[in-house]
Amino acid sequence: MFRRLGFTIRRATRGIHTVPILKNQSHYAKNGIEGLYSPEGFKTAWLDYQKFLTTNLTLQTVGTANETRTAYFILLNTAKQTTEQHTFHYASQAHNNHFFFQQLGDKEAVKHTRPSRFIMDRLADQDIPTLEEFKNSMLREAEKLNGQGWVFLVELPDKSMKIIRCNNDGTPYFYGKNQSLDMNGAVSEESFDALNALKEKGRNKELDLTLPLLALNVWDVSYLTDYGITGKTEYLSKVWDCINWEVINKRLFEI
Repeated sequence: MFRRLGFTIRRATRGIHTVPILKNQSHYAKNGIEGLYSPEGFKTAWLDYQKFLTTNLTLQTVGTANETRTAYFILLNTAKQTTEQHTFHYASQAHNNHFFFQQLGDKEAVKHTRPSRFIMDRLADQDIPTLEEFKNSMLREAEKLNGQGWVFLVELPDKSMKIIRCNNDGTPYFYGKNQSLDMNGAVSEESFDALNALKEKGRNKELDLTLPLLALNVWDVSYLTDYGITGKTEYLSKVWDCINWEVINKRLFEI
């Protein structure tokens, strides 16, 4: 900003979305994430893919109000706008992928971390009494995804917890874009009933906002380099061994 002839002239601010720097990123780039990614696998799933997402997010938002907003605020701002689907896609994916990688660590470094008792107590209320059953419940949902997607552990407004499956670029922050139902093929009776129940809740304004605590990335870019086309199951089991629960515990809002 500068002054000229008594007038204040503001310089235009341009925003470029870039790849966030992870804790220990230089270590991971050189050595990979022990127990999960080789250096090449880490480069593909984080450095290359996140650069692809942020570059396209920049191209989609240049010259708009979203240009200087974070991916999180952009996905919230575009989730209800059908004409902004491309922008939403890159914002949602960039946020989800960052959220996923923030919670990872070398297997040896995170093996002694555990979910807090607050998390486990609330999971017990959902008939998930042990860490092993929690793992199995998350991985079962991930295996159900026939294509790309995400699995989240989310906290509801009443402080209960739920595991949700988001197809493609779905987000857990807004029910209208969580894409928990895959409507791309034949619709089962179960999905049809769930969709009608969702519509009814929407009409009655009963739909809950959710806060994600834990994410599993089930996009093939996250495992193809190290595990190949058929390596999804192996990859998912190794992801679980590399979760830093200290990060997850800090995401939980405690009263």
